[in-house]
Amino acid sequence: MSGTGGAGGTGIGALPTELQPPDMCQSPSAAVPGPRKIWRLSAPQFEATIRSLFQDTKGVAPVATVFADPANLGFSIDANALLVQGLTASQLEDNAEAIASWATANNKLSLFASCTTLDASCGAEFVKGFGQRAFRTALADSDPRVATYTSLFMTGSSFFDGAEAVIAAMLQSPYFLYRSELGTPSGDRFSLTPYEVATELAYTLTGNTPDDTLLAAAYSAAAGTTSVASMVDEQAARLTGVGTAGNVAAIMGFMNGWLGLPRLYTTAKDATIFVLTKTLQNAMAAESQNLLLEAFNANGSFGSALTADHSFLNKDLAQFYGFPIGNLGPALERVSYAGQSRDPGLLATGAFLNGYARPDADSPTQRGHMVRSRLLCQAVPPPPPNVDTMLKPSTQPETTRDHFINSHEVGACKSCHQQMDWIGFAFENYDAFGRYRTSENGLPVVDTATIFADPQGRDVNVTGVSGPGSLSAYLAASDDVNRCMLRYWTYYAYGSSSWAQDGCTYDAIDAETQRGSFGLKSALMAVLHAPNFTTRVQDK
Repeated sequence: MSGTGGAGGTGIGALPTELQPPDMCQSPSAAVPGPRKIWRLSAPQFEATIRSLFQDTKGVAPVATVFADPANLGFSIDANALLVQGLTASQLEDNAEAIASWATANNKLSLFASCTTLDASCGAEFVKGFGQRAFRTALADSDPRVATYTSLFMTGSSFFDGAEAVIAAMLQSPYFLYRSELGTPSGDRFSLTPYEVATELAYTLTGNTPDDTLLAAAYSAAAGTTSVASMVDEQAARLTGVGTAGNVAAIMGFMNGWLGLPRLYTTAKDATIFVLTKTLQNAMAAESQNLLLEAFNANGSFGSALTADHSFLNKDLAQFYGFPIGNLGPALERVSYAGQSRDPGLLATGAFLNGYARPDADSPTQRGHMVRSRLLCQAVPPPPPNVDTMLKPSTQPETTRDHFINSHEVGACKSCHQQMDWIGFAFENYDAFGRYRTSENGLPVVDTATIFADPQGRDVNVTGVSGPGSLSAYLAASDDVNRCMLRYWTYYAYGSSSWAQDGCTYDAIDAETQRGSFGLKSALMAVLHAPNFTTRVQDK
């Protein structure tokens, strides 16, 4: 069973370093789903869930950093890597006790029960009130967990003491720490329960536990009042509506991992050349987010964010980009790029350009590698062992482009660097900080580029990052980019990248997204509609 290592596994198995080609679909009508699994909450989900349980809007509950989630393929969500082992169990115990004590001292117990007496009836009320939220499911009186935790409650010297013990115990329970995707038998399949689907939906779209409205919808589906399919559609629309927290989380949770946009904050920068302030970084992050949200909310394609003729700037970012400030203030506003030399579109945002660069100079290799591996889903082999990968300083005045060609177009490095550098040359109008330039070291920059051996086996020439014939135009028109995006989005939503006949699932998602003209919202809904979201098979 996938993702069960946390219950007794000895460690993390080898994680995929790239998305593997889908396993051929042998029975398209069956659309074979993936195996059953349990899936430990990620560190951000763990914290968000605890704060939501206790309505800790100010973030003052003593939630410790318990988990260090392994990063893989740009994400930290792999179901086979999220484990509870070693010292983590002891840290969980200490943290659970601290949170329980805080909740008791800060009048949070009334969220889960109206009584305050030390008796079995009040204990059961508290157990069910807290338990159904912590375990993300209904707890009937006959559920054996109710009796077990009520007995624990009754060992306390008071209501408050008993409730504190219950909270501490439940926050260490696998029912809290893990997302269950086991389902109930239905022929040769296992149908996930409405509560399992609601949990899956909540964490996929909001990164948080199901809210009361979603849990109520799950109750209705469990009672047969509504269908699970209707619950998915109605609640997905609600959770991702414009202005909701899910509207941002649903798209950016995926896009940040796929595109590596948070590299803006982690890539080292040489402050002797330019000081990239946190204020400016935040504006750059908001710019790229606004472009993607605009596309998502209008059900535009990913290509529409690549080829947008505008962006979102505030006074500081406009000044940095060399735009007229006009009436711009601290808030970002939609700004047309008409008449400006700088390129519009996602690839020319400061977040992208800064994240994929060196501390003191741009990097055609990093920018090209990102396009090749993340947008086209083409693997780039690592450098051979014992090869010095440090780029030596130039000994003569030359552009970055010429320096990379002179350094990498020789020997064993050529074949791999040709796959990356020659795509990255399309970005040569932008330095390490994303500043526009037409010359470097007194020499004109050249932004002609070639995508050697694209997924269709073609060598495609492009110029720059926007406009007809540009890299963005090529990527926006590419079905390979759309399919690559869906593969990564599926991995993000399902926590696994491959299983037997997974090609059936990918084909179904691709077909539905095509019917929606590859709109981002259509793509997300196709992932939610695939059989793997609500159905499982027995792992073999």
